[in-house]
Amino acid sequence: MHALTRRSRHEEGAAAVEFALVSSVLFLVLFGMIQYGLWFSDSLSTRQGVREGARHAVVESFGYDASCTTGTNSARLRCSTRKDIGAIAGTPYVKVNAANWQKGKAVVVCAMVKADGALGLLPMPNGGWITSKTQMSIEQATQAGAWTNTADALPAGATWDWCS
Repeated sequence: MHALTRRSRHEEGAAAVEFALVSSVLFLVLFGMIQYGLWFSDSLSTRQGVREGARHAVVESFGYDASCTTGTNSARLRCSTRKDIGAIAGTPYVKVNAANWQKGKAVVVCAMVKADGALGLLPMPNGGWITSKTQMSIEQATQAGAWTNTADALPAGATWDWCS
């Protein structure tokens, strides 16, 4: 029995070398799962937040967030949509197209989140940009002056061209 567990002199340290070889791949996979998990979470949150923002717009209900009570309806909607998105690994930017505010016309809410990855180990799809666009028909008609086209300022290199 003792002969089975006994190691020869040249096998000492082999376990440490094996761990070093395996752990590098294991940690890369583990951190990649975390990084992409955060990216997918932000992707789903962006889509849901934009849908909620468009829904708030068409019924003109912006919730009760105290930090989103000033400005035009469009500015309040942008603020509440950013809060609805609640990105974990990035910064949300929101655009509202609502210039022709009439019942039955469309309001468009778009959002972009720049998610570089919390760990920065792996490249993110689309350069880390998550985009979402939702268009809904207006259900509540108010005075047209209460709604305007408005958008958050984007970082250099990003545009709102895809959102119209």
